[in-house]
Amino acid sequence: MQRRIELEGLSNFRDLGGYATADGARVKWRTIFRSDTLAALTDADMDAVCDLGVTTACDLRYGEERVNEPSRFLGHHQVEVLELGLDARPESTLLDSYELAEDTATLAAAYMTEGYRQYPLRYAEAYRTIFRRLSDGHQIVIHCTAGKDRAGTASAMVLLALGVPLETVFEDYLLTNQYWDRAGREPPDMDPETVQSVFAAREEYLAAALHTIDSRFGGIEAYLAGHLGLDDDARQALHDACLE
Repeated sequence: MQRRIELEGLSNFRDLGGYATADGARVKWRTIFRSDTLAALTDADMDAVCDLGVTTACDLRYGEERVNEPSRFLGHHQVEVLELGLDARPESTLLDSYELAEDTATLAAAYMTEGYRQYPLRYAEAYRTIFRRLSDGHQIVIHCTAGKDRAGTASAMVLLALGVPLETVFEDYLLTNQYWDRAGREPPDMDPETVQSVFAAREEYLAAALHTIDSRFGGIEAYLAGHLGLDDDARQALHDACLE
């Protein structure tokens, strides 16, 4: 099976299938996808996504992003769009203020790291919804704008809940650096180091999210069961739906 799905309007649409779990199972192909924004899909792309069997698009973008770049699947007969992202940005964005700082690359890295630290808290309800949809047998695509940060962390939570080893989870997360075409989203006057801080997937960013889980909840298992409500029965239902 092919992990990266070639589409005309997107560059970071990927299948999470095929990854081995710690106990020897494998994530089913053509069940869980992750992607950059679905606003850029062409008509042919939409047909291709439907042919993959996708029935749910989990949109983790902020409200203004959803308004400015509406999902092509809104109102679609097959793919239901679930707007799971925060309605408003939790703080001012670096892209609005980076030029005011002297060391913008360091500021950018700190900004991104703090955002990741907050993801397990801010997006807990989104993760619960994603788990329920998968357990109910839906084939889903998880996406944000780049398919890197919010979608990357959510995808990591899914893979960890399925028992995929942490090393593999990081490998999948970092594939965005290989596939995602920024398509001019970076400000033209942003220096290269700051571009890398903002637009690259970095191991230390995802590690910051996992550190929050470890420090606040005592580890991923306690976070999944205690905070997200993924008890033994729910975990088994998720595994039955997504593993082979």
